[in-house]
Amino acid sequence: MPTADAPHAGVVTLQPIAKRVLRGAKTERITKMCESLWKMTAYGSMLLLEVAIVHRESWFWRPKDYWVGWPNQPELPLMRLLFGVQLAYYISTTFTLALWEVPRSDYWVMQTHHCCTVVLIYYNYVSGYQRWGCLIMLLHDINDVIMEVAKCLNYADLHTAANTAFALFVSAWAGLRLYAFPTFLIRSTLLDSVRVLGYTPPHHGLLNSLLCVLYGFHIYWFGLILRVAYMTLRKGKGEDIREKEE
Repeated sequence: MPTADAPHAGVVTLQPIAKRVLRGAKTERITKMCESLWKMTAYGSMLLLEVAIVHRESWFWRPKDYWVGWPNQPELPLMRLLFGVQLAYYISTTFTLALWEVPRSDYWVMQTHHCCTVVLIYYNYVSGYQRWGCLIMLLHDINDVIMEVAKCLNYADLHTAANTAFALFVSAWAGLRLYAFPTFLIRSTLLDSVRVLGYTPPHHGLLNSLLCVLYGFHIYWFGLILRVAYMTLRKGKGEDIREKEE
């Protein structure tokens, strides 16, 4: 299991903000705050980029249209930037997770998730599946931003605001990752792609297998989320049980 001996550059940059917010707090809590601030900034930036790409696109609301015109769909101006940023981020996080982040009990699940995500992003882009790839990123980043906001509020001892953000996070996870992800996105790539194109597109089995692996991780993490929700109802504040169990 890795140890968080030295923070990476993104965390170091945010230390002055964390120290100002958490006056007199222990070094461990400041480190956790920096980590969450960094992730919130990264996920928030990628989310804004995704919204900028899809907000005027008619195919956004019609999963079958993700495949219309493939493989000759025009590449949107910001799409290449989005895939490049996402790929760079998840490759880097496989290393930061191992070397610098606070140790957590789901380390190997998270590391496997990051590796699957890198493969998905790469094959999405090289295969031209950019529409539904962008939607998958959007769906996941919404949850990640809310989660890091809730954690920052909790580290700052703003427990009422943190609990509100956490309740929103639980609802978003259930609605987006447990319902919308399989119902619209996995269904689109598994079934709509073949129906619209009239044949099985490249890497169909690989990509769908990886999506199902990610969905399994979503179910596993939702179990941990419900345990945190139960703890929050009992104590009035939540804690990251992945850290507590180390």
